[in-house]
Amino acid sequence: MFAGLFNQHVIYSSHPFLVVEGENVLGSFSTSHAAEDFITKQASYSAFILRHSGQEWVIARDRVINPLLGPDRYEFIHRNRTGRH
Repeated sequence: MFAGLFNQHVIYSSHPFLVVEGENVLGSFSTSHAAEDFITKQASYSAFILRHSGQEWVIARDRVINPLLGPDRYEFIHRNRTGRH
């Protein structure tokens, strides 16, 4: 069991990595890779990953950048339209 503070909130989890969106914990994961996969599959670009660090939860990875809003959005849209990956 993992317990710690994040922004004055006590969070309990059975795994050391959490996916958080706003004030909601969306899931807990045993690896950061599993948490990243969850974000990718859920298309939750406002979510971020916390990891347990002793007495607190710290941001392990910032929000994923939405490729539709980035500088290479034309390439992303064009690539997905043609079916190329």
